[in-house]
Amino acid sequence: MSKPGAQPGTIPLRFCPNSNDLLYPKEDRQNKRLVYFCRNCDYTVVASEPCVHRRKIFHSASEATTVIHDVRTDPTLPRSKDVQCSVCETREAVFFSQTTTEGMSLFFQCVSCGNKWKDTGAATE
Repeated sequence: MSKPGAQPGTIPLRFCPNSNDLLYPKEDRQNKRLVYFCRNCDYTVVASEPCVHRRKIFHSASEATTVIHDVRTDPTLPRSKDVQCSVCETREAVFFSQTTTEGMSLFFQCVSCGNKWKDTGAATE
């Protein structure tokens, strides 16, 4: 129940009709409902909506998730010596998971040449 002229989805401020002070939300545990009360007088009103605060976050195209292209220098990522790079044949790579169209996928990046590849699940010897 929004007031006429209010933006859709906004939570209006409520004021005491006696003192013109701001009404504050409070839980009425006995009756299991939300009420607004005045801190200066006895005025209390039952809330028409259970929402007290709403935070809308809008993302712009420039805020897209940034993927670091060269992760081999990241000291927080785990390393594996059980894989071999197909380009330079080095047996050490940094690995990390990333969301793809198929779901979560495991990726490797060679610490020597920077070659990246997706784990296919095939065992290497």
